[in-house]
Amino acid sequence: MQAVAISFDVKNSRTFPHKEELLQTLRTLAEQLNDQFKDALVPFQIKSGDSLLGVFQSYPVCYPVLLELVNSPLDGYVGVGFGQYETLSTTEADEANGSAIIFAFEAQEAAKKSDNQIVFAGPPYFPAALLTGYVDMLYPAYFGKTDRQIELHTLMDRFPDATYEEIGLKMGFQEKDARINVAKLVARSQRKQRKQLETAFIQALEQLQVWEAIG
Repeated sequence: MQAVAISFDVKNSRTFPHKEELLQTLRTLAEQLNDQFKDALVPFQIKSGDSLLGVFQSYPVCYPVLLELVNSPLDGYVGVGFGQYETLSTTEADEANGSAIIFAFEAQEAAKKSDNQIVFAGPPYFPAALLTGYVDMLYPAYFGKTDRQIELHTLMDRFPDATYEEIGLKMGFQEKDARINVAKLVARSQRKQRKQLETAFIQALEQLQVWEAIG
């Protein structure tokens, strides 16, 4: 079965001062991801005490998952692998196998050796390097250049139907200034351009999955 596997490895986990705190944070992150993305072949689970692994059938779902990971309280490396999921009888990460998972781990290791926080990998014919370069351009510049802009993008991603005023109130602006302050932040943070790039990226993932199915 076609699949995309996503591996998240915490940066410098060996030097993390409180291992139990790290474990609890990973558990919380896995629970949040699994609540939000319920169609997993393998729900996100902790591996080796310092990483997460999840597997999905739909290629495009990897993008909103990436958003959650890069905006999580943990700094880490993300490997995204495209290929096959071959152990359909299990939903356990320690039992899961297939080329998508192997490529995800390869991508994760490549991320550790490069300047890219997110790396894609797949079969030789798969345009993984192009996807990596595209996301490298999209992140972090189009995720905001200041803490306020990043907060804006995070809230608008999570509450897409909220008004500017509602977003502003969530950001702590006074009611009379909420709408206008968010409007200014939207313009400065290149929100419109980022959404256009995201749409193009997701459409490319959809088309790649169709082509692979045909091939």
